[in-house]
Amino acid sequence: MSYSWRTRVFLIVLLFIALRFMLMATLPAENLTLYGDYLYYYRLAAYSDQGYLPFIHYWSEYPPIFPFLSVLVYQLGHLFGGGYHVYVYLMGFVMLVFNTGNLILFLRLARRLRGDTKAEQLGWVYSVLFVPLIYTWWNFDAITVFTFLLTLDLLMLGCERCSAVVMGVGGMVKLLPFLIFPVVMRTRPWRRWLIYGIVVALVLGLIVIPLLLLGGPVAIASFRSPGSWSSWQTVWALLDGNMRTGLLGPPSDHFDLAKATTPVGNPPVAPEWIKLLFFGAIYAVILLRARLRENPRRMISFVGLTFVLFLLWSKGWSPQWQTFLFPLLLLILPLRRSLLIILVLSFISLAEWPVMLSRGLNQWLYLTVPLRTGVFVLLAVDLWQRVK
Repeated sequence: MSYSWRTRVFLIVLLFIALRFMLMATLPAENLTLYGDYLYYYRLAAYSDQGYLPFIHYWSEYPPIFPFLSVLVYQLGHLFGGGYHVYVYLMGFVMLVFNTGNLILFLRLARRLRGDTKAEQLGWVYSVLFVPLIYTWWNFDAITVFTFLLTLDLLMLGCERCSAVVMGVGGMVKLLPFLIFPVVMRTRPWRRWLIYGIVVALVLGLIVIPLLLLGGPVAIASFRSPGSWSSWQTVWALLDGNMRTGLLGPPSDHFDLAKATTPVGNPPVAPEWIKLLFFGAIYAVILLRARLRENPRRMISFVGLTFVLFLLWSKGWSPQWQTFLFPLLLLILPLRRSLLIILVLSFISLAEWPVMLSRGLNQWLYLTVPLRTGVFVLLAVDLWQRVK
């Protein structure tokens, strides 16, 4: 007896949701979030009890959508008695909704690229990956992955203006969805990609301008903050002698505007403009020579290549960024190769955090960081072969 595609998708999604609900039901909130950032988010959101809001009364290192969502979840928690455990379960439910959306979008993309049978197989694989599971209660990147995949999905469907709106919104969660824009430029006539870019800019303006008017210097400090960060957990961080994670400081520091733009680590040994010129030149050659022709697999391969080059250039590495990379690898590469890379990167990142860095074994970054960087270099070469 063969089941329809919708029935098979329903079974995958049902077990995906059930596993996460069972974990939330059986594990204390403190255990679920032990090595994550929820407590940090909670403490920042708690300032709303005193009338303080991000971008208006204190600076935020994140773009505005999540900090305000966090405040909303915190305030809704008062309806259920408040406290950290209520915040965790409510935020975990929000992330579960977005993660479920990510699975559905992944299945849609996989079906379009690989057919029903392969898409079902990839759906089961994606649904049991550990990294997207644990980061449900460690950070908020499920939202960014959702906007990332939805931007791609709408672009593949030809809904360019809707895709542009989602990209603009996603960029205000984190900036990573903007990495899809070069594909738009290469696969659309200049008038169409220009309109796409204008729509993205309008969405950004609708979010940014009111915050600048309301927050003034606080909002400016928030938007400037990411450009002032010191390096962390990359080869650039090893060169700079920054043996640390990306945490900027305690929540109370967010009322000091000077700390928004003050690096917390050593200055860069390699000037940022030299890095930008080097990687910019490489990417310009790749962008001009890639043969995409609105081919879905080549387009997604190029997005993956763009993301990997971004990771090699970036001064910092956040392990939750794997949640963007893994679905792309499953869509692009043969299953055995993608699983090998996913497992290697997962073990390396989990060895760094929480195993080593939480125990003060920071010197082991000299081993794990070059290993991860080597994987990215090999992956970049592989992806280039698929788009040239």
